Amino acid sequence: MDDIVSMEVRIAKFLRAGVVVSGIFITIGWLWSFKSDYDPFAPLQSYSPLSLMDSLEVSFMLKYWGRIVSYIGLIILISLPVLRVFLSVILFIKQKEKTMALIGAIVLIGLILSFSLGV
Repeated sequence: MDDIVSMEVRIAKFLRAGVVVSGIFITIGWLWSFKSDYDPFAPLQSYSPLSLMDSLEVSFMLKYWGRIVSYIGLIILISLPVLRVFLSVILFIKQKEKTMALIGAIVLIGLILSFSLGV
């Protein structure tokens, strides 16, 4: 039982660290955007239906490193719940709770499908 509690605490600390790292990336990206030569609010003045991949491609071509660093922070933040569900499935398997592990696996598949279909 202590092993399970220890694993839960490690997962919580890992997720907390992930949120902090994500926040650092996003903050550095925003500050870098304000420091750069271009106006970071210019893309917000008119609507352009660019996908995330197109936006990243344009950012790489124009060397908008602040925006790219911010995207990395957002990707880290968005991936944390998926990682939490994955680690929970592993924890349920260790606890030999088959029903909860199956439910967690279904949720994980749903999350992965929703992200892959959304891209």
